[in-house]
Amino acid sequence: MAQLLSDFIFKKCISPFGHKLCVRNETSHTQFVKSEAISIKELKEDGVSLELPINVCQKGHNLTLYFLDLDYKNKIILPISGHFKEALFEAMGKVEKLEISKINKECVFIELHFTQYDQVKWKKILMEYSKNQDEINDVLMSQHRRDTE
Repeated sequence: MAQLLSDFIFKKCISPFGHKLCVRNETSHTQFVKSEAISIKELKEDGVSLELPINVCQKGHNLTLYFLDLDYKNKIILPISGHFKEALFEAMGKVEKLEISKINKECVFIELHFTQYDQVKWKKILMEYSKNQDEINDVLMSQHRRDTE
């Protein structure tokens, strides 16, 4: 009897990877620091697609996005303006697209186009995510190869 690929996926330990995110809305002068409610959907060359609660921003708003270490445990208190020293990366961007989620009407998907950011640091982050995805793909494919042998 054949076993499911999902029965084998976690045989090799893949450590958690990613970032906590928080947002300062420069247009409305509000902050959103509940990082567990923000998820990255897609990383782009000069921006990011996110899912976040509906009341954080609107199309056309300017946001400052802060990437924090996934293990960051302290209470997040963003400054009213300027840099957040605990952030691994920060970028200012404009909300180019906003769609209400069809599954959860309390959430939206946004496309944030970066307008001010460190391109070298961003490329490094993109490479880290790509490397992590490659490792996951290798685990999945190695299990698949074993199943077909």
